[in-house]
Amino acid sequence: MKLINYRGGVIRFSIPIGWVEEYEPLGGGTFYEDRPDSGTLRLNVLEFESPDKNAEDMAKQALQAFETTLLPSGFQMRKRVAPAIENNEALNIHRWEVAVPVPPHCLRMCIFAHTVVAGQEDDPRIANELAMIDNSVRGAVYSQKVGIQGEYVS
Repeated sequence: MKLINYRGGVIRFSIPIGWVEEYEPLGGGTFYEDRPDSGTLRLNVLEFESPDKNAEDMAKQALQAFETTLLPSGFQMRKRVAPAIENNEALNIHRWEVAVPVPPHCLRMCIFAHTVVAGQEDDPRIANELAMIDNSVRGAVYSQKVGIQGEYVS
């Protein structure tokens, strides 16, 4: 496994050492194994600010309508699977959404999405990949500092 230090520390998480990393100039990352029919992990981080609300309240409200899991970090995570179709191919998008309070008045939503061909979840290789990503998201280190910490560093 290798450590991804996304945007200089906004999130630190692990992926397999052989996976390709691609980053968008304005944010977002894509991670995948360079093989046919590989799943693709995408990461997007959104920040919201409200001078009227404190960070903890914003984080509680962000996912309050959904079933969530409390991560070891103390942050709430929503996990779900959404069907999609792309180029007439049925896909399943596995999503992990983590609400991170950023004091005093910000919320950071860290959204991981791993796309696989529908039905691939039954393949032991894909099932293991999804379990590895789930463990990585749950064990990630999420910064509570305001703003972007820096350039993309892997």
